[in-house]
Amino acid sequence: MFEIPEDRKVEFQHLLLSWWKENAQKYPWRLTSDPYRILVAEILLRKTSRGQVAAVYEALLRKWPSPADLARASEDELKACLRPLGMENKRAKLLVELGRTIVHRFEGRIPDNPNDLTSLPGVGRYAANAVLCFGYGQDQPLVDTNVARVIQRVFGYKSTKPRPRNDEILWQIAERLIPKGRARDYNLALLDLAGAVCRVRKPACHACPVKKVCLFGEEHK
Repeated sequence: MFEIPEDRKVEFQHLLLSWWKENAQKYPWRLTSDPYRILVAEILLRKTSRGQVAAVYEALLRKWPSPADLARASEDELKACLRPLGMENKRAKLLVELGRTIVHRFEGRIPDNPNDLTSLPGVGRYAANAVLCFGYGQDQPLVDTNVARVIQRVFGYKSTKPRPRNDEILWQIAERLIPKGRARDYNLALLDLAGAVCRVRKPACHACPVKKVCLFGEEHK
């Protein structure tokens, strides 16, 4: 088990959340706790920038505001709405299938447990945990490529997996780093830090709010 000293963990949490209070990115799916709206956002955000998704998200949900509406949707109409994002054929088909599955298997309600969520079409561990965290208020970790990069840099863990986001140890570390009862803010702060500061290339270490506890930053002064 990869160990992180308790004082280092607490300081990381404090520095990150203090920074995020002033630097939070605002997107429409962050203004809701509706599990359906959050799930739709997670499907759309895959391999797509947040700005692109923001441009179509609210229009899509006005037209198809529930799983039942999605289950009855015309794929052609969905494709037209999703065209600015690309991969509209695949996305439209998936969203209709998702709506139908939720209606037929779960009476139109988004499941509130990981096993049922990951049984839905197109829903993996990350999307399931996002729904549980942002929609149901659970302290669930989120690990994507960006979060994996931040955790490895800050705490010095080196994943040996070709895709670190699939590294079980990283998921365990991410879970232990969550401040109890504050998973929503913490996860969003981590995602924003990765996008704005801890970038893949040319990370802004000089402006990083957690540089005081970051091993990567210490090595790259």
